[in-house]
Amino acid sequence: MKTTNRNTLFIGLTVAMGLTLAACAQPTAPAPSAPAQPAATEAPMPAMPTTAPAEAKVLVVGLPKADTRTLDPHRQYEITPPQIMRAVYETLVTLPDKGATIDRVEPLLAESYTISDDALVYTFKLRSDVKFASGNPMTAEDVVFSFKRMGALQDNPSWLYSDHVASIEAPDASTVKITLKEPNAAFLSMLVSPNFAVVDSKVVKGQGGTDADDAKDADKATDWLDNNSAGTGPYMIKEWKRGEQVVIERNPNYWRGAAPFDRIIFREIPDDAARQQALERGDIDIAVGLDVDAIKRLEGNSNLQVITGNTLDMTYLALTMNAELSQPLADKRVRQAIKLAIDYDGIINGLLGGTALHLPTIIPLGLLGTDPALAPKRDVAQAKALLKEAGYENGFELTMVYPGERKMSNVILADTLVAKLQEDLAEVGITLKVEPRDASTWRADYRAGKLTATIADWTPDFLDPHGWAPAFAVEGASAAKRVYYVNKEAEKLALAAAQITDSAKRAEMYRKVQEIMLDDAAFIGLIQPKVQIVASAKLKDVIYNPVYFLDYYFMSQ
Repeated sequence: MKTTNRNTLFIGLTVAMGLTLAACAQPTAPAPSAPAQPAATEAPMPAMPTTAPAEAKVLVVGLPKADTRTLDPHRQYEITPPQIMRAVYETLVTLPDKGATIDRVEPLLAESYTISDDALVYTFKLRSDVKFASGNPMTAEDVVFSFKRMGALQDNPSWLYSDHVASIEAPDASTVKITLKEPNAAFLSMLVSPNFAVVDSKVVKGQGGTDADDAKDADKATDWLDNNSAGTGPYMIKEWKRGEQVVIERNPNYWRGAAPFDRIIFREIPDDAARQQALERGDIDIAVGLDVDAIKRLEGNSNLQVITGNTLDMTYLALTMNAELSQPLADKRVRQAIKLAIDYDGIINGLLGGTALHLPTIIPLGLLGTDPALAPKRDVAQAKALLKEAGYENGFELTMVYPGERKMSNVILADTLVAKLQEDLAEVGITLKVEPRDASTWRADYRAGKLTATIADWTPDFLDPHGWAPAFAVEGASAAKRVYYVNKEAEKLALAAAQITDSAKRAEMYRKVQEIMLDDAAFIGLIQPKVQIVASAKLKDVIYNPVYFLDYYFMSQ
């Protein structure tokens, strides 16, 4: 068993661009080199804010229309909740202090950890000074309960546990031992996900929660967790009014010291103009999801700061391979024609003013094995030739169902993007009929594999290609099943790449996965957005992170 002191375990990244975001006047963080693979680490206690605020302070965050389904950390799997989860719950390991870089994993609720030589057994030594919001001390039993509950609920994030963990046990009150089903080079980075939140088992059980095998039907704690806290984080949930706001308040039992704000209000303001005006009036302190024109207007305001940079989010076009849903799309040549018909430059530079990257495929740029050169280019003549070869020289009609009046990756309205796709496909003879639906109905139908064509988002659960490749490449996996994607070569590579620790070999395998999926064209990458957050100039350490968006513990005024 390998053990090293006060080092960090590097995630499988080749981050070739600055993923750290700070006020736009600050330089972009340099890209880390290819990661090393030490097997264990012990880190010093994370830094604390310098002092607790002397007076009550309230921070108000203005959000676009939220997609929050639940605030149960073991069920939430949408785009909006992670930043709230990060403030209320914590994980065994985390990214470096303030989340300023994403090139390594460090202990948080764990004091240290070791990894067996065969990369199958992960053992965590827990901190002894951590309390939950209830005042109960955190023990290994809480960790075991939390992880098992997430898996047993059989909800959207459950695969993070159930697909990978063979067993979890607590040899003593301060030790957690996790044995995996197979070697997984990405597992430690997976544990950064807010879904691996450690909850107060006594409190959750008292509210009807369970980690038993029948938790899918037997667990009754979610309603309580939607409006209350059972975490170790610096804040506690005070109130959630669906479609209006979430309120969190300082946790008096927080183990790292007092949080900087007494209260944080996450307020939904769907209208961009209204959100911009609220920021300018000082009614809110941070505005998320403003459009490009609004950002440009605000850049010269000395009372505000613009935080900008690249994300690991993505918006993609999904095309079914199921002939029963679409005979044309079942032909790979037709999907390839659609891929070549899209005016990517018009989307990135025309619609978005350069505030996004052209996503080549299903793994975002910046992760191991990605390359901007893989991105397809528009070729209308070749698209028409492929359609003719497939027997659709005169075109055909295709229906796209999509989430109307919603921003994709928080940067472009779905309606705007779909209208552009209509124009592009019309040039090669494809009539794209569009059918907007409310987000919840659309999401349910897409996850059930009922849609012929759609656009969708994907946000990171953890910062390793393994968070994308199996989900899209493995038959029956969470994304693949939505379009009936099957390619056994891609599946084999996607699974095997996570079982080796050699970064160069992993990179080669993930590149091959992308090349195969680009050829299959069931998932067509569109945009990888740059986040632009506008905040009061009085705020310090407004730092973006692609997993949990903003860390409100380190932010201050």
